[in-house]
Amino acid sequence: MESNSPNRVTGCVHVVDDELFVRESVQLLASSIELASVAYESAEEFADRFKPDGPGCLIVDLFLTRRSGFSLLREYSDPKFLIPGIAISGTADPKHALRAIQEGAVTFLSKNCEKRELAQAILMCLKLAREATSVLGQQPPLNVGLDQLSDSERVVLDYLIQGSPNRAIASALDVSERTLERRRASILAKLNARSAAEAAHMVGLYHRDKGVLRARWPVPAELLAGALSGDREQPRP
Repeated sequence: MESNSPNRVTGCVHVVDDELFVRESVQLLASSIELASVAYESAEEFADRFKPDGPGCLIVDLFLTRRSGFSLLREYSDPKFLIPGIAISGTADPKHALRAIQEGAVTFLSKNCEKRELAQAILMCLKLAREATSVLGQQPPLNVGLDQLSDSERVVLDYLIQGSPNRAIASALDVSERTLERRRASILAKLNARSAAEAAHMVGLYHRDKGVLRARWPVPAELLAGALSGDREQPRP
């Protein structure tokens, strides 16, 4: 990547992990794509040292020794901090990925993911942070979409945000997969979501704040599509 390119993405990568090897690996990767980075051994250290001073990216281990990465995401996922979060873990558990997204993470990656995959996620997060001011205001109120859902769609939504695959949902509800696909497409259209993972991200933030919709990152479909196994991106109507 050329340093004098007008399209070069810039910003600071903040990595929070209690394993020195992981911190050093992320910092080496950041340096290889010409990005600044800061490492923190714990969530407490990050909370003490972090000062919002421009676009950045937060990479956080979900299972830190004391305060968890989930807690850190919950507090710092608000776009006002300009640090979209990437959740990482030593195990690729879909349940952990779902919870991380519900807490506000932009995506979830296993610690043994390819460097190219992590670099792509970092650059996308930095791009989101830089575009935050102009993009966030375009998001429609989530509660309006929720109010538009039928009773049967609300039931399907409950399954979707739990990470259940289409076939399992159709079987549980005793409906055909074609019927389920129609309901799913209707749900995503009403919520202005591109995938079940994005719907989980939106609804998780909404319910966490007791019916008050927080600002959220307009998460790119390509990041959400890979965050949860079995989730398939749905095209916009």
